[in-house]
Amino acid sequence: FFAGAMRALRARRLAMDVPVALAIAIIYGASIFESLRGGHEVYFDSVSMFVFFLLLGRHLEMRARHRAGDLTDALAKLTPAYADRVAADGSIERISASALAGGDRVRIASGAVVPADGILLGNPCRVDESMLSGESAAVTKRAQDPLVAGSVVLSGPADMQVQRVGADTVLAAIVALVSRAQSERPRLALSGERAAARFVARVLALASLTAIGWSVVDPSRAFAATLAVLVVSCPCAFALAVPAALTRSLALLARQGVLVVHADAIEKLAMATHAVFDKTGTLSEPKMEIHHVDARFAKNDALALAAALARNSHHPVARAIAQAAAGVPAAQVGQIEEVAGSGVRGTFAAHDLRLGHAAFALPAHAPEPSLADAVVLADETGVIAEFHMSEQERSGARAAISALACLGVSVEIASGDVEARVVAMARKLGVDHHHARQTPADKLDRLNALRANAACVIAVGDGINDAPVLAGADVAVAMGNGSDLAQASSDIVLSATDLTALPRAIALARETMTVLRRNQRWALAYNLLAIPFAALGFVPPWLAALGMSLSSLVVVLNATRIGRHAPAATGSQPHEAMA
Repeated sequence: FFAGAMRALRARRLAMDVPVALAIAIIYGASIFESLRGGHEVYFDSVSMFVFFLLLGRHLEMRARHRAGDLTDALAKLTPAYADRVAADGSIERISASALAGGDRVRIASGAVVPADGILLGNPCRVDESMLSGESAAVTKRAQDPLVAGSVVLSGPADMQVQRVGADTVLAAIVALVSRAQSERPRLALSGERAAARFVARVLALASLTAIGWSVVDPSRAFAATLAVLVVSCPCAFALAVPAALTRSLALLARQGVLVVHADAIEKLAMATHAVFDKTGTLSEPKMEIHHVDARFAKNDALALAAALARNSHHPVARAIAQAAAGVPAAQVGQIEEVAGSGVRGTFAAHDLRLGHAAFALPAHAPEPSLADAVVLADETGVIAEFHMSEQERSGARAAISALACLGVSVEIASGDVEARVVAMARKLGVDHHHARQTPADKLDRLNALRANAACVIAVGDGINDAPVLAGADVAVAMGNGSDLAQASSDIVLSATDLTALPRAIALARETMTVLRRNQRWALAYNLLAIPFAALGFVPPWLAALGMSLSSLVVVLNATRIGRHAPAATGSQPHEAMA
């Protein structure tokens, strides 16, 4: 306590350790003085109880913080120490997992943990990814599907080709995100500290006035009354209100597969009124398929050109084309450039190639109506091939949108895709407001229009073209399987593939803010009630210590109630949660 007070004073600020250290010093010093002069007014029992209850409150707070940190430790320990690498002759050698490199082939036994990120080779298997995604159900993986470090193979053995190891894995990125959120000082916590500092200044002023007043009225009671004011009004409960609630909330969200990158997002999430979703890869499954190709010449040649353009893109359409051309010899296309929200372009044999929606692929031509829902490969002479794609709604998308409506959050779709596919998806999911052929600038304009009407907007996306929109939203939510740029621009990453994690996160954020405000009101009410009695001499120092400590315990224990019962995604409006 004394060390904390000295640090605060050197930094020229008033922390809650200042009145605590002052009270301890005065009580102990006065008790020693009374003992030496043979007096009977000693307060060793009061100072002991004061310190005991303060430490008990801090112990409970530390336990809450450590429980939140346990998640990071558990994630960090998911990667196994050893891996079974398959040699060129088919033999298996056990090596350190840290010695794996990209391209290695690894065999994972049934019940074993995946040691690195890679792709499944051979037979299908079932995988438990619950520690990464928050989803308890096992996932069936087939050949060429990704396997993530830290997941558990339930039905093996499984062979995997290593792609990423160590700090480059998805698991390492999740650990970094969780650690970043837990170490960040959110705006709420900083404002709470400033409020506590102002409160400390007022407490010290009140204690001084109490000492002066009793020195005039009855000097024999001045010491006890001043001590009681110092002790009973210690701002511990007020200072604990914010960190106790936020620490609990961050840990619960991470366990549900909702990784909060910026802790300030919890406050804004609780106030959300609108959610703007990208469609492709967000509301629809990230894995699309080509169901029909119309080509001007040989289909495989057209696929080779399209795949050469698409191979370096993370967009689901590009991935589908690249996968369809897996067995086709690669074409040599140069000067490849991805145009966010439109497509990809490059050069081949002095021709300008474009792959994307018709308006982008054929800038000098009027697109035919038949191309409205196609991905077009074209050069300056016209259409080379049309790729007609099929997509499915993401699991849980419909339930998520319904739950958001119950929470009073209006949902819109803003997509760069063609009108026909956006309208079809909106009808499937029951979304009334939708916008097609949106460039990143168009999406950002839509966001700004909503915010101009006092809306608090969540933007949800997964691709590189979503990064500007995510950066401009009140709360940016990126899908865990999205691009690195989208995740870097986000406040929250959904590592779970189930979109229902988003309304659950909003409900939990609202519960967090309700508990936080309740704790602050309780701390304020307690002090307003207790200080006058202490100043008037009705509260002995031992009772002041007990009251102060109990108020802190109430705040900490109340914060641990967050998420005890899964918050229902119904009815609670933003202004009600913040009231």
